[in-house]
Amino acid sequence: MSLDGKRVVILGGTSGIGLATAKAAQREGAVAVVVSSRQKRVDRALASLDRRAEGDVVDLSDEAQVRKFFEHVGAFDHLVYTAGETLQLETLDAVQLDRARGFVNIRFWGAFMAVKHGNAHIRPGGSVTLTTGVAGLRPRKGWTLAASICGAMEALTRALAVELAPIRVNAVSRRSQDGTVERHDRSRS
Repeated sequence: MSLDGKRVVILGGTSGIGLATAKAAQREGAVAVVVSSRQKRVDRALASLDRRAEGDVVDLSDEAQVRKFFEHVGAFDHLVYTAGETLQLETLDAVQLDRARGFVNIRFWGAFMAVKHGNAHIRPGGSVTLTTGVAGLRPRKGWTLAASICGAMEALTRALAVELAPIRVNAVSRRSQDGTVERHDRSRS
């Protein structure tokens, strides 16, 4: 699949996997649109991308801002959601619910809202890519919150693949401790 001339929206696209995705998309000829909750991060990411890149500041836990962003961005080809802070691994009794809700709000509900409001703008042949982790498949002690979020992302990916067909919907998993990368293709086309 060629990305030449395509437009790729990357929520969480200003660092880590998201920024690497933006750079890779640009190398393949795409226009990258990166999104973060902080202007400094957007500016820094844009400085590392070519001049065709676009950037926006959006609070991905605020549905009105997410909806407004997609109305503003218009038509695009691929949606990638990598937003989220590094999950804290801690035992169940140490989990602070307010902090845990923040992780769920960005990682799960943010992705949910992004697809809810973004899918109508995806051009034919486009796709949605979400990120998850191996914690949902192989949890360890102290991974209850991370495993729950990863499991929810897997289920969301499967449900979206059915509901949004023929749009391709996939989940990409971060590296496991043994260095392998798991990719979960849930497309229904």
